[in-house]
Amino acid sequence: MTTPSASSTDPSRVTKLAKFFNAIISGAQSLKTPKNGDLFIEALCDQPDAPTCIEKIISSQAGLSSIQTCLRFNASASFQNGPATALLQYVQCPSLKIIHGGNFLHRVILHVVEPPFFWNPFLLSFRNGLLNTEAQQCFGFLLSELLCLPSEGGAPYLPIAQEASIQTSFLSSTSYELRTIGQKIKHIVSAFYSDGEEASECGPGGRHDNDFVDFREIAIHPTADELLSEEQPFLRVARSIDSPGNEEKRLGHHLDNQFRLLREDMLSELREELQIVFGKRKGRHRGIVVDGFTLLDVACGDHQKPLLWGLRLQCTSDLPQLANVKPKGPKERRDLLIQNRNIFKHQSLACLILDGEIVSFPTIRREVDDLAQKLPVVTLQFTGKANTSKALLRLKTAKRIKLVQIDTAVFAFEPVLKGLQELRNMPLVDELLFWKSDSPMSLPSYAPMALIEKIERKPTQDLSSIFDSTKSIRLDDSQRASLLSGLKQKVSLIQGPPGTGKSFIGALIAKAIYHFTEKVIFVVCFKNHALDQFLEDLLDIGIPSDQMVRLGGQSTARTKCMALYDQVASTRQSKSFYKTLDELRAERDALASRLHASFARYKSANARQTDLMEYLEFSPEEAEFYEAFTVPKAEDGSVRVGRRGRAVNEFYLLDRWSRGENAGIFGDQVSETCQHVWQMAMPTRQASLSTWKHDILNEQVSELCDIAEKYNAAHGELDRMLKTKHASIIGSRRVVACTTTAAAKYAQELQAASRDVLLVEEAGEILESHILTALASGTQQLVLIGDHKQLRPKVDYKLSVEKGEGYDLNMSLFERLVLKGFPHQILSQQYRMRPEISSLVRALTYPDLKDAPKTQGRPDIRGLQDNVIFVSHNHREIEAKEMADWKDMSSVSSKQNQYEVDMVLKCVRYLAQQGYGTEKIIILTPYLGQLQLLRTALSKDNDPVLNDLDSFDLVRAGLLPAASAKVSQRKIRLATIDNYQGEESDVSTYIFFIAMCTKILIFV
Repeated sequence: MTTPSASSTDPSRVTKLAKFFNAIISGAQSLKTPKNGDLFIEALCDQPDAPTCIEKIISSQAGLSSIQTCLRFNASASFQNGPATALLQYVQCPSLKIIHGGNFLHRVILHVVEPPFFWNPFLLSFRNGLLNTEAQQCFGFLLSELLCLPSEGGAPYLPIAQEASIQTSFLSSTSYELRTIGQKIKHIVSAFYSDGEEASECGPGGRHDNDFVDFREIAIHPTADELLSEEQPFLRVARSIDSPGNEEKRLGHHLDNQFRLLREDMLSELREELQIVFGKRKGRHRGIVVDGFTLLDVACGDHQKPLLWGLRLQCTSDLPQLANVKPKGPKERRDLLIQNRNIFKHQSLACLILDGEIVSFPTIRREVDDLAQKLPVVTLQFTGKANTSKALLRLKTAKRIKLVQIDTAVFAFEPVLKGLQELRNMPLVDELLFWKSDSPMSLPSYAPMALIEKIERKPTQDLSSIFDSTKSIRLDDSQRASLLSGLKQKVSLIQGPPGTGKSFIGALIAKAIYHFTEKVIFVVCFKNHALDQFLEDLLDIGIPSDQMVRLGGQSTARTKCMALYDQVASTRQSKSFYKTLDELRAERDALASRLHASFARYKSANARQTDLMEYLEFSPEEAEFYEAFTVPKAEDGSVRVGRRGRAVNEFYLLDRWSRGENAGIFGDQVSETCQHVWQMAMPTRQASLSTWKHDILNEQVSELCDIAEKYNAAHGELDRMLKTKHASIIGSRRVVACTTTAAAKYAQELQAASRDVLLVEEAGEILESHILTALASGTQQLVLIGDHKQLRPKVDYKLSVEKGEGYDLNMSLFERLVLKGFPHQILSQQYRMRPEISSLVRALTYPDLKDAPKTQGRPDIRGLQDNVIFVSHNHREIEAKEMADWKDMSSVSSKQNQYEVDMVLKCVRYLAQQGYGTEKIIILTPYLGQLQLLRTALSKDNDPVLNDLDSFDLVRAGLLPAASAKVSQRKIRLATIDNYQGEESDVSTYIFFIAMCTKILIFV
């Protein structure tokens, strides 16, 4: 907050104010009149440096007493809204809180409120709604500081802070600053009743309306106040979790921090998008902005297609993206919307802006038929009662409704964040959080000891007969040690440098557990491609497809038979099951009807006189008002008339009171208990009327939200019942497989599977939070297969290991355990790269990596002088400002180099002349900009194929239509280096171009 100054530009007045100020605080002159008191406040606020000024006041003879005196002269609201507010704003200088640990500030505050000559009228004015926004902010500041007084000094003010009306005044205010103060006060109050853990300003809670000590109370979708807040979110550095003496709280802190870090990763991208939208940051906004809506109705789907409830908003004009469609019929509009799914993209987040203020972040439910109307209709779905209530209250009076589509993939974060909030305990916690160098390695109770002993007895034997394989299985020393660790340890880590056969070892471990135990194996990967590849490995090793099920949408020709939605349940449901379904459908339909009726009442509500009298009648706190406004009935049944001869209706007294008048013809009948009602000043009456109207609207909104919550609950229960078929299928399989995001998304269905063993492929690329949510309460074993020396998970750069600030969000569980010293096996012999290539990675990263015999003696590439070629050039890259690379979050652009693109095209054509088909060539680049440029150029002749992650990145950047991302022909492979990792390719067969922008590296 800036320090206010009362001085004019007149140097003479500045000098006189300084002289007057010094005379007062030194005791040479005293304050005797209200006018002098106001002048002292002006002189005090005119001091240029607040800390120096307050130090002078405290150390002087009459400084603090003069502050008390000047605040006693006048108890009016006008004084509180003027000079008193100026004084309180001045002492809010941030540096004052630092000096002497805040002692200077506390001493001034105590002299402001004690004795309470100023405090009591100030409190009363706040309760009566007589303070302006700046004065209310000062009252909140004063109350929050009083609550924080040391040595129980704040306890006397606790009852005031607990008053529902005071908390409501802050938390429901239209002012962001007041709402923020309200959250701080609420947090301080809660700290009085907690064990004191982290109840400090630097701990969690109190920064805004979605900041709590318990991370399970945090709404996953952000609130407007949260994104407006300039305070840094509470995040722990990674090393604090493992600090000695923290064992008792370690599990709770670890789950808390995993949630907060992952959610901050989601919000950081969202904040950047909003900054671009509002012009605070340069960049290209990927969503759309529509200004001008009217509130239409609520949507619940229909009996054939029931949906979670949502609010429908109708555009006041056509969407620019649809305005030029020719012909302009509904079919053409529908076709365009189907082709361009980024126009109000389904499940994307939206920023709802009412009268220029951000209010909420609902989710868009994309209904093509609604969007295809001449005046398109958008359906918004809200989460959380508080968030929904706020939006409904503001929508009721909003004159301008604006919607900004945000392209942040919240739907990808949401299942994992929900999963973390639902975790109360963690299996294998001794190994994952409490392992020490002297901790013994635990053996699973079901470990196949006969198999283990057979392998250990004859290390070099062919294992094909043991694993019932038609192919020979001979393991090198590191592979055998890795297989045994996967069978003998509750938590095993297998590090596999490129080409060492880590997926093969993973398949052997799965086959051993499948064949020699009765345990259920849960397989997770980060990418769909890697998941399908591993499932094919399991098929090859001899696990039958009818014992495996794959969750999620994508699959290959071989794994399609495992897809959950293509399975047929083996059991039929009972009659009682269908009876329960019918009852739930009837309940949901009845709630849908109530929801429509409640919305109609909300939309037409206008706080009429009838509503006001009914509200007062049923409000115990306002009983004297209802009595004061009830028109007495004549005993003889005659009709009373007013001064102009008009009949007196039932609202005669309410109307006169609202206009600031007295009780009129009923003045002599006002009871003693109601006298104060008619003595209220007009500003107080207006404040009361405003409060009552707000409360009436709140009641209607609360009713609407309650019914909406019940409707969604009924819909959810029905959905759970319908998914029992899927749960029964999952529960009947020995191997269950999905991506890590799907593991959180399908958490309900996965409860049917015991998931005794969790096997994680690509473990070095997966965030720890994804693995924690994949663990089931009954998980007895965890096998992590990966390589932490390759790529880490992608996160916001500010939270990464590379940034160096200690948050280390992209340090996988695999890497964390390896760096901690947890016993792990390293596969040491590679079977993929020719020696010329492996020598590079051996020198850079893997000094102990050995070449298998099969990598020797491969034929040289036809038409090239060497098998590894570096090409340098002087053609500089250009900045692609329309996109930014995921890896470097601090970058606002990517890179492109047309010269390299032309060179790659010529090399591709030359290699084709040597007899190499385009399906044998793979082109990699570190930059998304170069990827887009290569794709455009190659599409003219070769139709490049992108993997799913690169397709997503290009669609996300608005550089590739969604439909084009579905192309599946396997011709020239084109990928960014980051997203290609983990794809199994025999380098003896493929030719790699790495377009580095200023350097090209060709691997053959």
